[in-house]
Amino acid sequence: MKAIYINRNYIIVLANWQLIYYLSTFKSERLDSKSILIEQYYLNRMNVFVIPSWFPSKDHPVSGTMIKEQTEAFCQYYPSVNVGISVWGQQDEDFLLWTKHHIKNLWKVIKANTTPYQTSLLSNLKVYHRPTFTWTRKILKGNLKGVVKSNIENLKNFEADFGPVDVIHAHVGFPAGLIAMEVAEKRNIPFCLSERMGPFPWPHTLNKEGKLLAYYKQPYIKSAVNIAVSPFQQEVMYKQGIMNTVMIPNFVNENIFAPASVANVNTDAFTFFSLSYVAPNKGTDLVVFAAKELLLKYKNINFRIGGDGPFLDHCKELTFSLGIAENFTWLGELDRKAAIQEFQSCNAFVLASQYESMGIVYVEAIACGKPIIATRCGGPETTVNSINGLLVEKDNPVELSKAMEYIVVNREKYSSSNIREDYLRHFSIQAIAPKLYDLYKEIIQNH
Repeated sequence: MKAIYINRNYIIVLANWQLIYYLSTFKSERLDSKSILIEQYYLNRMNVFVIPSWFPSKDHPVSGTMIKEQTEAFCQYYPSVNVGISVWGQQDEDFLLWTKHHIKNLWKVIKANTTPYQTSLLSNLKVYHRPTFTWTRKILKGNLKGVVKSNIENLKNFEADFGPVDVIHAHVGFPAGLIAMEVAEKRNIPFCLSERMGPFPWPHTLNKEGKLLAYYKQPYIKSAVNIAVSPFQQEVMYKQGIMNTVMIPNFVNENIFAPASVANVNTDAFTFFSLSYVAPNKGTDLVVFAAKELLLKYKNINFRIGGDGPFLDHCKELTFSLGIAENFTWLGELDRKAAIQEFQSCNAFVLASQYESMGIVYVEAIACGKPIIATRCGGPETTVNSINGLLVEKDNPVELSKAMEYIVVNREKYSSSNIREDYLRHFSIQAIAPKLYDLYKEIIQNH
């Protein structure tokens, strides 16, 4: 893209971003450093509209946090990029109408406050809220038409603040991908789609042959490009006939997730930390069984388990039945500050998942300089290496227990600084954000 200069008064024409910036105080042959900086700023400028399937809300403050944190970090890294995040009440119980809750639904409709509002996170990042009711897709497609309308209104408000949108970025195919597809077609804007769902695809989106139903597949076909967060996820997408994909991992803000400035690890005991939604596919029960074997040899080992979910009570009861309850502390759902403190103060992180598209919690752990133990369940195979931890087979508490023992006995082999450096090379803002920025530029130019 080139600037066009006309006599004394010159105009910088940025066709791709539909922006005309007029400068009348400098002659073309006498550009000073200030005007050059202005030109560079506008040459790098772009407007990105983000549609997330989940975003933190008052009812679910943790859900979608990764999307929020990554977008904030990206905007800090690229101050010339303006980003608007579209929220339509997707995580707010006040706007979710459940099929069997007729009286509750009526009360929700009566008391609902659908007044749109905005939240500024940074000078170049705003969240646009326009609450809309949603319900089962079996009835009028779950109000998809109303949701699309809300997102278009959010987009218009973003454009009023920052100018025309250059690219739309949807996070997860359903529902954000479908919404982005509709908005993109109505506004003639290219869109891309990050698929970070695990497991992917969801069972209810498949036909009897295990293939994506046409309704759910269409956003992937119509997007400019689909972003897989790991080689494993990319391969799964290929098997579903989604070929227009690139691999860009999730990243973690190195300025937030970092080793503690002052060492606060208990040197007398060894502490394993785990963090997840406590459900059967996260393997919390396997950690409990593995802990039983480990504690037969080593008494001074503690397990701190973060997260809430439907499997939590079962796992708690399991520790009592195995006689190891005193070695477990159940932390419940953690906000980001508390989670970071747990990462920083533990000796190692463990999560025995059945499936991870990537496993961002492993990356958060190594960002804090901690060794990790993960299962061979997809995404972790690309994250775990000899520098930062160990991989074990799924559904194998014996092997998991041996890996825990190895970390305990050989803790000095895992250098916090080496683990941190390995993370910075692969999953930091500086490593990943430029890849996303370049992808945006390519999509815009091709469009």
